[in-house]
Formats: sequence, C-alpha cells, structure tokens
Amino acid sequence: MNRRSDHQNKFTEQREGVLVTHIPEEGRGNSKSGVAAVDRAFTILGAFTHDRPVQSLAELARNTGLYKSTILRLLGSLESFGYVWQMADGAYRLGPKLAELSSIFQDAFELRDYVEPAMKDVVNRTNEGVSFLIREGDSQLCLFRQDGKNAVRDYHIRVGTRLGLESGASARIFRHLSNPASLPHPLPRYYSVSRGEVNGEMAAISAPVFGPRNELVGALQISSPIARFTKEQQDLLRSVDTEASVKLSIALGVDPRQFSGELVALKD
Repeated sequence: MNRRSDHQNKFTEQREGVLVTHIPEEGRGNSKSGVAAVDRAFTILGAFTHDRPVQSLAELARNTGLYKSTILRLLGSLESFGYVWQMADGAYRLGPKLAELSSIFQDAFELRDYVEPAMKDVVNRTNEGVSFLIREGDSQLCLFRQDGKNAVRDYHIRVGTRLGLESGASARIFRHLSNPASLPHPLPRYYSVSRGEVNGEMAAISAPVFGPRNELVGALQISSPIARFTKEQQDLLRSVDTEASVKLSIALGVDPRQFSGELVALKD
C-alpha cells in the first residue's frame, strides 16, 4: 500500500507492517538551507509549552520570530508527519507522533544515565562526595552516590541510606519544594546549606532537580567535612551544585526559560 503526500513529492509505503517514507534525491542532502529548515521546524515545536499548548499562526509568529509564510510551509510538513495537528478553529497543537516518541523515550529512560554523569562532573570539579536523594513518603533515600577524592570524606551516607526530613540540607529541599503548585515562575536557583545537622562532623549543600512539569525529582547534594567548609569552599560548592542541578533539570525536560538567575537559600 502506497500513500503519496503533497510535500516534496515524498511518498509512504508499508513494508511488513512498517510505514517507510521516501524522499526524492533533490529533497536530500546536507545543504545549509536544509539545516536551517530543520532548525526552524524545531523552533516551532519548541514554542509549544505547558503554558501555551495551543497557538494560532499569529501567536507562533510572535513566539518564534519567524515569518508566517515560513511557519505555514513548515507546519505543513510537520502536520504530514504527525508532529503538529491543526484544530477546527485553525489553531495548532502538538500532534500524536510526539506522544509516540515520548512513550519510546519513557520505555528507554533510565534516571541513572542522566544523574551519574552529572555527579561525576561535580566530583571532578570539587573533589567532594555527591549524593542524589529522592523523597519516599516521610523520609528521603540515597539513590546514587559518588565518593569524593579526598582522604577525609563523608562515609555516613551510602546508596540505600534512608534519612528523615527533619534536618539537613536535602531535607529542606524536600520540605519546601515538593508541591509544584506552590513554586514561583520562573524558578529561582534554590539551594540549602547545613552544618553538623545530620552528622556533627559534616556540612552539605543541596540543590533541587526538577522534572518537565516542575515536579521535584530529587536533591543533588555535595557533602564535605566541616573543617574544609570555609567560606571560599562553600561559595564554590554552591556555584557548582546549583549549576549542575539546573543542567540536570534541563536534561530531564525542564524548559531552560523556567529558570531565573536568582539564587535563593532555603531556611527553616
């Protein structure tokens, strides 16, 4: 069964139950114009957000900075592949193909693949140990851990360690930021500092990691012996931790525009 499309004379045929799209030779290639068209198409898709799930042509032009004629041409291609859908009133929304791709992504998603490289980078930049904690009911659980490079390090928290939510840097993250509806927009770069709260010899800085709907996924925490926790060290750890947590949040699907540059310390 063959199906022909009006876009670029491409046609789709079904082979062994799989739809295969053929594009003529003149539609292939690595020309700069082709790359630019792809960039513009992704710009259009990126204009749809949780706050703007449905947009008219005029709104897309305003939110992308592209000409309406360019948007219309690209929308035709995106619609033919199922990436956008034109509604009865002429407005556009994301199409079912993206739901299919999202399902494929979720099937292959492993949080470890995102968190552990971020933790390794933090260790390399600070030489201190890093933990990734998640909330489970009225407690928090260390899901991933990478030790620091210094001889004196934090041995009190390991993978599987369970802690309460009463005290500590990561506990404040979970107590203050677990309700997405209460969070401001845009999101500040939150962090929390503790000195000797959970262990009398250790200090820590923790920063939140969010998911695509601003839900709190976990806390990225750097721990250090109090003897090394000077003001200069604290400034370094805060900078590295907040930067890493924002990058990790973006990798997990948060729109970069959701973050402001404001640093906000969480306190009891």
